[in-house]
Amino acid sequence: MAGEVVPEGPDLKEMGEEELWELINDNRHRISLGVRPCIVIPYLRQARVLTEMDEDEILSCHNLTNRCMRTSYMLDLLRTQGRNGAVALLESLMIHYPTLYTQVTGRKPSTEPSRFSGLIKYSELTEYLVRAVTGMQKELQEARCEAGRMSARCASLELEIGQIMEQEEKSRCLQSENERMQRYLCSLQRDVTKLKDEKCDLYIRYTAAIEEQSAVNERLHNLNLQVSDFHSSLFCTLGNSEMHRKIFFFLLARQDILAQDLAEAIDSQVELAGQLRCYREENEQLLRDKQGVCACVFSVLLSS
Repeated sequence: MAGEVVPEGPDLKEMGEEELWELINDNRHRISLGVRPCIVIPYLRQARVLTEMDEDEILSCHNLTNRCMRTSYMLDLLRTQGRNGAVALLESLMIHYPTLYTQVTGRKPSTEPSRFSGLIKYSELTEYLVRAVTGMQKELQEARCEAGRMSARCASLELEIGQIMEQEEKSRCLQSENERMQRYLCSLQRDVTKLKDEKCDLYIRYTAAIEEQSAVNERLHNLNLQVSDFHSSLFCTLGNSEMHRKIFFFLLARQDILAQDLAEAIDSQVELAGQLRCYREENEQLLRDKQGVCACVFSVLLSS
């Protein structure tokens, strides 16, 4: 844990070969998972515990299909080098994997020359440490650059996610509006069907009114003929008596009543024609509304 004091383990210089390898083997799984051979091999080569042939075999052997297998095989080769192989491995961990070094040995890492075993000459060790520090600084810089790129990528992805969520919200709103327009369109279709039924009923009533008017006109025409014939016959029969005048005026009054009935029938026909025109206008307006709603729904569907 952070801030926890790490107790100092035994001095590695005082430990024998078997103790060192027992310490390494106890942490073999951890080392195999955490160490990349290409990082520590340059130090092990300089400490002369691995040869160039060993390096090629570790890094290029087709039987070693993953990093853990290559690291484990490297440990096997170092085991053949006895105590020097163990010391060189632990020193390479102290330089390149300080956290792992502490977990394995229980000691704090240090780059003080006195902490090294002397497998590498002081001048060569100093040169190696400089190169290692330079390499680690370069790796750190690259890691920071990569972190910056990843941060920028995360920000870009967050922006894209926000835009997608916004588009999804708009899509939900459009879907809701589309459903509302569909319900309104269905309502208009029901109204149009109702108007068509009313229009059909009105046509029936209008036809009946026309037929009734035709019958009334025919009846009136026949009555006019009968009245005219009756007038002629009556004048010929009664002459100019007072009774003849009374009958004549009675017939005139009767004719006025028939004319009034005819006028009422005509007014009724005009009223029916007016209702039919109103229904027709309402029907045409509803059809235009329906067409406008259909066009609007189609436009919304295209835009979504």
